[in-house]
Amino acid sequence: MKQEIVHRRLYAFFNSKVLNVLLVIGVISLLQIGFLESILLPSVCAITSFALFIGYTLWLWIKKPKQITINVWLSNKTIWFTLYYLIVINISNLIWQCRALPIVAAIIMCFIAMVRPKDEVFDI
Repeated sequence: MKQEIVHRRLYAFFNSKVLNVLLVIGVISLLQIGFLESILLPSVCAITSFALFIGYTLWLWIKKPKQITINVWLSNKTIWFTLYYLIVINISNLIWQCRALPIVAAIIMCFIAMVRPKDEVFDI
Protein backbone atom coordinates (compact mmCIF):
# COMPACT_ATOMS: atom_id res chain seq x y z
CA MET A 1 0.00 0.00 0.00
CA LYS A 2 1.52 3.31 -1.10
CA GLN A 3 1.35 6.31 1.14
CA GLU A 4 -0.07 9.54 -0.27
CA ILE A 5 2.46 12.36 -0.56
CA VAL A 6 1.03 15.53 0.95
CA HIS A 7 3.80 18.03 0.13
CA ARG A 8 5.04 16.96 -3.28
CA ARG A 9 7.61 19.74 -3.74
CA LEU A 10 9.13 19.10 -0.30
CA TYR A 11 9.27 15.35 -1.03
CA ALA A 12 11.02 16.08 -4.34
CA PHE A 13 13.43 18.46 -2.58
CA PHE A 14 14.55 15.90 0.00
CA ASN A 15 14.84 13.06 -2.53
CA SER A 16 16.41 15.04 -5.38
CA LYS A 17 19.32 13.17 -6.91
CA VAL A 18 21.25 16.34 -7.71
CA LEU A 19 20.95 17.76 -4.20
CA ASN A 20 21.97 14.49 -2.57
CA VAL A 21 25.08 14.17 -4.74
CA LEU A 22 26.03 17.80 -4.05
CA LEU A 23 25.60 17.16 -0.32
CA VAL A 24 27.87 14.12 -0.47
CA ILE A 25 30.54 16.09 -2.37
CA GLY A 26 30.32 18.91 0.18
CA VAL A 27 30.62 16.52 3.11
CA ILE A 28 33.63 14.75 1.58
CA SER A 29 35.30 18.11 0.97
CA LEU A 30 34.69 19.27 4.53
CA LEU A 31 36.06 16.01 5.90
CA GLN A 32 39.28 16.45 3.90
CA ILE A 33 39.93 19.92 5.34
CA GLY A 34 41.18 18.36 8.57
CA PHE A 35 42.93 15.50 6.81
CA LEU A 36 45.03 17.21 4.13
CA GLU A 37 47.89 19.60 4.76
CA SER A 38 46.47 22.27 2.45
CA ILE A 39 42.96 23.47 3.13
CA LEU A 40 42.63 25.50 -0.07
CA LEU A 41 41.41 22.79 -2.48
CA PRO A 42 38.92 21.13 -0.09
CA SER A 43 37.58 24.55 0.90
CA VAL A 44 37.06 25.56 -2.73
CA CYS A 45 35.33 22.23 -3.46
CA ALA A 46 33.06 22.54 -0.41
CA ILE A 47 32.16 26.17 -1.17
CA THR A 48 31.44 25.34 -4.82
CA SER A 49 29.33 22.33 -3.88
CA PHE A 50 27.26 24.25 -1.34
CA ALA A 51 26.89 27.23 -3.71
CA LEU A 52 25.51 24.88 -6.37
CA PHE A 53 23.29 23.34 -3.69
CA ILE A 54 21.85 26.75 -2.81
CA GLY A 55 21.45 27.69 -6.48
CA TYR A 56 19.62 24.44 -7.29
CA THR A 57 17.42 24.88 -4.22
CA LEU A 58 16.47 28.40 -5.27
CA TRP A 59 15.76 27.18 -8.80
CA LEU A 60 13.56 24.40 -7.43
CA TRP A 61 11.52 26.67 -5.14
CA ILE A 62 11.37 29.85 -7.28
CA LYS A 63 11.07 28.54 -10.84
CA LYS A 64 8.93 25.57 -9.73
CA PRO A 65 9.70 23.03 -12.45
CA LYS A 66 7.00 20.51 -13.36
CA GLN A 67 9.28 17.46 -13.06
CA ILE A 68 12.44 16.59 -11.18
CA THR A 69 14.65 13.50 -11.01
CA ILE A 70 14.57 11.82 -7.61
CA ASN A 71 16.36 8.80 -6.18
CA VAL A 72 14.95 7.59 -2.86
CA TRP A 73 17.69 4.97 -2.45
CA LEU A 74 20.44 7.59 -2.71
CA SER A 75 18.56 9.90 -0.36
CA ASN A 76 18.35 7.19 2.30
CA LYS A 77 22.08 6.43 2.02
CA THR A 78 23.03 10.12 2.16
CA ILE A 79 21.42 10.41 5.59
CA TRP A 80 23.63 7.63 6.97
CA PHE A 81 26.67 9.02 5.20
CA THR A 82 26.17 12.46 6.78
CA LEU A 83 25.68 10.87 10.22
CA TYR A 84 28.96 8.97 9.81
CA TYR A 85 30.66 12.23 8.83
CA LEU A 86 29.43 13.92 12.01
CA ILE A 87 30.72 11.05 14.14
CA VAL A 88 34.13 10.93 12.43
CA ILE A 89 34.66 14.69 12.54
CA ASN A 90 34.04 14.79 16.31
CA ILE A 91 36.60 12.12 17.14
CA SER A 92 40.04 13.70 17.16
CA ASN A 93 42.41 10.71 17.31
CA LEU A 94 41.57 8.74 14.22
CA ILE A 95 43.64 6.52 12.06
CA TRP A 96 43.70 7.43 8.37
CA GLN A 97 41.37 4.55 7.43
CA CYS A 98 38.49 6.15 9.33
CA ARG A 99 38.90 9.31 7.27
CA ALA A 100 39.39 7.41 4.01
CA LEU A 101 36.31 5.23 4.44
CA PRO A 102 33.83 8.05 3.66
CA ILE A 103 35.63 8.80 0.40
CA VAL A 104 35.49 5.18 -0.70
CA ALA A 105 31.88 4.87 0.48
CA ALA A 106 30.88 8.03 -1.41
CA ILE A 107 32.50 6.81 -4.63
CA ILE A 108 30.80 3.42 -4.33
CA MET A 109 27.46 5.02 -3.42
CA CYS A 110 27.55 7.44 -6.37
CA PHE A 111 28.63 4.64 -8.74
CA ILE A 112 25.75 2.42 -7.61
CA ALA A 113 23.34 5.35 -7.97
CA MET A 114 24.51 5.84 -11.57
CA VAL A 115 24.33 2.15 -12.49
CA ARG A 116 21.12 1.08 -10.72
CA PRO A 117 17.90 2.11 -12.43
CA LYS A 118 16.33 3.66 -9.32
CA ASP A 119 15.86 7.17 -10.72
CA GLU A 120 12.32 8.42 -11.07
CA VAL A 121 10.99 11.43 -12.90
CA PHE A 122 8.72 12.89 -10.26
CA ASP A 123 5.82 15.16 -11.24
CA ILE A 124 5.59 18.02 -8.77
